[in-house]
Amino acid sequence: MKKTTGTTRKTDERKRLVARRALPLFVRLGYDKVAFQDISEATGVPRTAIYRYYRTKRQIFDAAIFEVIKEVRASIAEVRRQKMSAADHLRGVCSLVCDLLYRERDFVQVIFTFVFAKIASGEDMATRVVEFTGGLKTTFAGILADGRADGSIRPEFDPEIMSELFFANFESAALKMLLGIEQEPSQPKVRMMAAIDAMTAVRA
Repeated sequence: MKKTTGTTRKTDERKRLVARRALPLFVRLGYDKVAFQDISEATGVPRTAIYRYYRTKRQIFDAAIFEVIKEVRASIAEVRRQKMSAADHLRGVCSLVCDLLYRERDFVQVIFTFVFAKIASGEDMATRVVEFTGGLKTTFAGILADGRADGSIRPEFDPEIMSELFFANFESAALKMLLGIEQEPSQPKVRMMAAIDAMTAVRA
């Protein structure tokens, strides 16, 4: 039993290593131009061994995305562990995700290009897009519900509706960034902080 567990752990670690080291390749070359041989050279893992972990390049690409998502979730969890109001948690998460978008601009570009290419080819990408966004909408809904409970967000703001609006704001921010309309994370942050201020302002 111990041997099986150890083998499974080693396999998982090797899979994560391949995904993490393949990520810069996808960023630099774009999804279509990356070959298994490139991944083998970048990771130091023989091509034949990579096939034991991943059958297709698409699986490696998805795994690379999910490695980033895990880091984002860990950062969000760290914000939510801080002792502050839910409204301040929302400010912290919005700021964190805005900074991440701009820091990983090239990777976001690769994902957008990949998703749009698949949609153009007739593939339904709706489920994958939800997975790629790492449950951000659900995170917003949870924080907003907490905010109504602790009184830091006014009760008339429905968490489900507002989470949709915050998520749409991030979609808009990503597109504006990639189109060169907005060059700095401070620009989408202004809109999001204004929305939070509106939800927390005490009515006269």
